[in-house]
Amino acid sequence: MKGHFREYGERDLPALGGLFARADSHDGAARALAPEAADDLPLFAFAPRYPLGLERGLTREEVRSRLGSRLEEVGRLVLVAAEGAAADACVTVYPAGSEASWMLDWVVDPESREAMAIEGTVQAGVDRIRHLVSKGRRRVVDGGAASGTGGTPAVCCVEARGLREDVEIEAGLGRAGFKGDRTFVIMACELEKAHRALGAQKGVPEGIRLRNYRSEDAPAWIAAFNASFSDHWGGFSYSDESWARHATSPRFRKEISVVAETEGTFAGICHCAPSLNPREKGLAHLHILGVKPEFRRRGLGTCLMLEALGRLRDYGFERVELDMDSLNARALPLYEQLGFSEQEAITIYRRQIAV
Repeated sequence: MKGHFREYGERDLPALGGLFARADSHDGAARALAPEAADDLPLFAFAPRYPLGLERGLTREEVRSRLGSRLEEVGRLVLVAAEGAAADACVTVYPAGSEASWMLDWVVDPESREAMAIEGTVQAGVDRIRHLVSKGRRRVVDGGAASGTGGTPAVCCVEARGLREDVEIEAGLGRAGFKGDRTFVIMACELEKAHRALGAQKGVPEGIRLRNYRSEDAPAWIAAFNASFSDHWGGFSYSDESWARHATSPRFRKEISVVAETEGTFAGICHCAPSLNPREKGLAHLHILGVKPEFRRRGLGTCLMLEALGRLRDYGFERVELDMDSLNARALPLYEQLGFSEQEAITIYRRQIAV
C-alpha cells in the first residue's frame, strides 16, 4: 500500500537510489549529493530537497561530518515506503541546532505523488521523531537541558521546508500542523560585477583589524558565533565538538574565513565555503556573517562581507551565493548594491510536538 513507511534497511539502498534519480529527472534539478551504489548508508537521503538553497553544494563527507556520533543510527533516521525493488517515498529526520530541534525532509516518486498525501508522508516523519525522543535519545526538559528517560515530557520543534511558490506543499504542511515561519531568499552575485563596490569599501571601525581564521582561534570563534546568533531565530549554537567537525570538513578554508579582532576578542566573523560539487566550479557560499551585539551599528558587518568577497575574488572564485532571512530586509539594499539578485526563495515551516 502506498504510504506505508518502515525503517530503512540495507536492502533498500538500490531502491532509494532509483527513487532519487526519478525525482531529480522529473523535477529538472539534480540534488547536490547524488546516490552511489557503493555507499553502505543512504547518506544521499540527507541532501537538501532543493539543490539551490540552504546548504547547496553539500557533499557526502560533509554529511558524515554533520551526523557525527549519530552516523551509526542513520538507518533509524530514514523511513521508506517500498515494495520489492522500487521505493515510492523516503522520509528523513535528523537533529539540528539545539537539543530540541529536528529537521524533516521527504522525496516522493513522481508517479506516486497523486496517491500519497503530503500530510501523511510528513506525519510519518513526525511520528519517527516522537518515537526517537520517547526512547530517551533526544530527551529534553524545560529550559532545553537534556535529561534521562524519565521526567518531564520533551517538547521538540520540527522544521520542514518548501519553495515559497509551492502552494501544494504549503497546503499539505498546513494540514499536517505546520505553519510558515520564515522565508530565506537565495541571492547570487558574479564577483566580477562586485568589483567597483569592493573598491569603495568602507573603512574598518577604529580599534578593529580584519584577518583570516587560524587553527588556534576555535574557542574565540565559537564564543563569537554563539554570542552573535544568541538572539537569532532558531537559536543555533556551536559546541567544541560540532565546530571541530565543521572546521575539519572539506568545505572549510581558513583563507576565506575572516575575523574582526579587537583587544584579544572577536567582534565579528564571516565564513565562506566553496562548493565541492564538480558542476559548480568557481562557486562559493557566504555561509556565516555575524557581529556580536556590543559591536553592532558601526558598519562592521559590511566591512566583514566586503573583505570576504575580495578574498573570494583573489582566490579565483567567480560567483558567490548567500541566504538572506526575509526579516532582515535592511540588508537587501547592500546586497543589491554589490550586484546580488534573487535566485530562489525557500519557506521554513515549523511545528511543535510534545512527547
